[in-house]
Parts: sequence; C-alpha cells; structure tokens
Amino acid sequence: MKILPSIRLYVLLAMLVTGVGTILILSALSLHYFTAGMDSSLRVSMYAQGQQQNVSDGKPYQFESFTVASRWQDIPENVRQIMLTPPTEFNVLNKAIVGGNFITPPDVGYFTMKVQYGAETRFVSTVFERNKIGAFKRNGLPYFLIILLTAISGIIAFAVVLIWVMRRITLPVERLKNWAKGLNTQQLEQPTPDFHYSELNTLATIIKTSLSTVQDSLSREQQFLSYASHELRTPIAVIRTNTELLQKLIAKGANTEKQAQVVDRIERAGLTMTDLTETLLWLNRREGKSLPIIEVSLDQLIRQLVSELAYLAKGKDIDISIETDESVQQLPGTLCRIIMTNLIRNALQHTMKGSVSIVQKGYTVSIINQCESYANSSEDLGFGLGLELTTRLIKQYDWQYQNIETNRGRKVSIDFTAG
Repeated sequence: MKILPSIRLYVLLAMLVTGVGTILILSALSLHYFTAGMDSSLRVSMYAQGQQQNVSDGKPYQFESFTVASRWQDIPENVRQIMLTPPTEFNVLNKAIVGGNFITPPDVGYFTMKVQYGAETRFVSTVFERNKIGAFKRNGLPYFLIILLTAISGIIAFAVVLIWVMRRITLPVERLKNWAKGLNTQQLEQPTPDFHYSELNTLATIIKTSLSTVQDSLSREQQFLSYASHELRTPIAVIRTNTELLQKLIAKGANTEKQAQVVDRIERAGLTMTDLTETLLWLNRREGKSLPIIEVSLDQLIRQLVSELAYLAKGKDIDISIETDESVQQLPGTLCRIIMTNLIRNALQHTMKGSVSIVQKGYTVSIINQCESYANSSEDLGFGLGLELTTRLIKQYDWQYQNIETNRGRKVSIDFTAG
C-alpha cells in the first residue's frame, strides 16, 4: 500500500529545515564577524603601537604585551619560535593560535604585523595568554560558547513556535475535514461553522455549495420520477382502456369510424405522454428557456380532459357540469394541459358523491366540487404530487392561483393572464 505524503508534515519539515539552516548560517556568520572584529581591533592597536618614535636597533619598545622593534631579531624569542619567518606584507595581521576550541578559548595567541613608520620598517608583536590578565581572560562563558548556545536556543524556540503555529492551523483544518466528512441533508440546511481562517471558511462554503447543488440535483431527479410516474398514469390508463375497447370493436366487426375514434384517443394519449415528458424534463432542468406559446382553446381542452378522466367517476354518484366559452388563448399548451389535468383529476378523484362544476371565461378557469362524501384513498394523488406540480408550474409562469376550502368541498381558480 502506497503511503501518501502529508501536507502538514511536509510544511513542518520544510519550515524547520529552513529556520534551522538560517539560524546556523547566521550563527556561523556571527562567529566569523566576531573573529574578524577581534582581528581588526588588534590590527589597529598594533599599527598604532608601531608608530612609536623611541625605537632603534637592539632597543625594542615595550608596552604591556606589545613589542615594537626595528629588526625581526629584536622580537621576543618565544614569538620567533612560533612565527618562524618575519611578515612580508605591510599592515597584515599574522597569527598563530595554540589550543582552544569552540567551547574553550585558546591557550596562547601569537600575533605579528609589519608596519611602516615614515621610511622605517618596524615589526610589532604581542602574545595573549589565557591564564594571564588580557583579552582572553574573563569571567563567564566564552564568547564562542555563548554564540553556540544562542544558536541552539534559537533553534529550539523556532521549533516550538513552528509546532504551535502548525497546531493552530491544523486544528481548524481537522475540524473542517470532520465537518465535511459528516455532512448530511440536515447539516446542509444549517449555517456553515466558523473555522477561524477566511481561506478555510471559503473552502467550507465551496464544499457546502457543491454538496447542496448535488443534493438539489438529486432531489429534482427524485421529484421528476415522482411527477413522471404520477402524471403518466392518466394517458396510460386512456391507452389501456381504449386498447381494450378497440379489441372489442374489432371482435364485433364495428364500423371503421368508431375504430378511428378509439385510435384517435390512443394517439392523443401518446402525444400527451410525449408532451408530459418534455415538460417535466424542462421543469427539472430549468435551463432558462421558455416553452413555445401556441393557440389553446381552453374550452376544447377542458372537455377533452373530462372525457379522458371519466374513468375516475365510474361507480360514483357525481354530477359533472361544464360551462365554457369558445375563445382561443395564447398559452404554453403542454403546461396548461398538465395543470388542468391535475385540477380536474383532483376534483374527480376525491369526490365520491356530489357535483363537480367547471367554469371557464377567457383566461380564467374555476373548478368547484360539492361533496356529500370524500374518497378515502391511501394514494397521494390530487392533494399531493398533483397539486405540488401544479403549484410549481403556476409559480414558474407567475399565474394567479387560488385553492380555497369550502364547507362542502373545494374551489380552485387559476388566471392564465397574469405574468
């Protein structure tokens, strides 16, 4: 099994290596400039001592640990034993360090320099011993050890701060991971938690938006299946009923005119199924395109739907009355068919005994059912998916819609002109 790299470990190691490397480089640079500063200071001091006037052959000048001589052989013997040859370049510090390391200072340091005083050449030397009063003898830790300990302390402090910062960052990331992992339908409806950092909040919003989009798409697909199975019941029932009727007419040798009427009803039901499917797909996708507007005769549509849905009134004591005009309206035909089918089906489905009155004037249709008893159906038909789909379609076109419960039934009105 391949082990995937961890971003947290990668960032931690990268920053730790960078920080430690920077501290070590700066510490080494500090050691270098510390040594270079001491050399520069000593070189200036030795040059100043070399400018003394009371120096001659065989008579070197002595001042504390400094010796100034006009000849190399006048330099102290212990210096000449260490520095075997005299300096060749002017104003260049020559040194020999005996003993010592990064933790402890040197045991002895020998320094020589060749300087020019007017036309004369002079040699300056000095010896620093750790056990004697001088530059190398001091209380406390050695300078090199202080720099080393400072570097180690800096590395530790940097690592502690880095781990603390990484922890402050990774904890919200961990919370975001657990939140995204446990997202469900109920949590998608709740506000997005605050993950402290704007970038994480933005990522959480993107995750929630993406999942909400997927959830909405899934819900639309489920609604589409529910609507399709519900809306296609009527044309399927019409096709099955008329198919049986056509078989009986053929068996009895009925005239072709009656058979043609049955075939026409089957064909209209098939076209209705096609239109329903296209409309439901349009409602499900909602790509910003409107359905085509055609000439619709609400009078003919209502009478045709009542005829197709007549099977719902079989075996019931229902008085159906239709009052319409013969006007023609400019409407999206399939949408009107779906809406009117649901409203008429609702009235017929849930009335066992009573009357159903359909009144159409221009663009306005009212359906009133007066019931002495209601149908107790376990199926969620008219008052469920049918009215839900009707409401969605009406809202899509911003039509006026009323659904009022009366003492003995219900009155539904729709005006197709508003929009």
